[in-house]
Amino acid sequence: MYTALFAVHLGDGALSDVWLASGFAGMAVLLAIALYRVREDEIPRIGVLTAAFFVASSVHIKLAVLPTSVHLILNGLVGVVLGRRAPLAVSIGLGLQFALLQHGGWSTLGLNTCIVGVPALAAGLLYPALRRLGVPAFARGVLLGGGAVAAAVLLNFVALLLGGKYEWERLAQLVLLAHLPVVVVEGAMLGVLVSYLEKVKPEMLGSVPVPQEPANQPEDAP
Repeated sequence: MYTALFAVHLGDGALSDVWLASGFAGMAVLLAIALYRVREDEIPRIGVLTAAFFVASSVHIKLAVLPTSVHLILNGLVGVVLGRRAPLAVSIGLGLQFALLQHGGWSTLGLNTCIVGVPALAAGLLYPALRRLGVPAFARGVLLGGGAVAAAVLLNFVALLLGGKYEWERLAQLVLLAHLPVVVVEGAMLGVLVSYLEKVKPEMLGSVPVPQEPANQPEDAP
């Protein structure tokens, strides 16, 4: 269990029942927000981002200073593209990761969804605000990509520290340290993606309104 908890996927048996129940309650709130008035045309995009989030767990980064590896999370990308739909992709992706790859656990699915999904939702809400403030596209991506990962790792740290059945203080500190490279990598990656998508396909960024072309006006007869 010690090695498995290095990922931001808390496993079964690690936390107290109160924290587990609170996690499912939090997940219910997030899913209620995500599922409200889902349109049919949004479903393909949700599916694609769910798949990307799932596949990211197989991209492992070996660490030279610690005897373990970490993987990409992509919750910043999910949040920026899906907005308030992000917790839906996160919860499905986490469920698949446990069912197929044994990452995380069933009893911790709710709490893991909150740990990863709340920063994703925050990234989706902050993206248009940063855009209105004139923050450059690359900087927005770096802030939200790295910030979403950092927030997820911090929430994971708090859950291990305050809700653990055992003394997880040293492990929680190591998890923070281990994910510093992921913060940097995901920040840079989302910065590049946001810069590219805003130029070629801005409609992919779910929180960004796409300018509408003015309708052609008939010319006045002479």
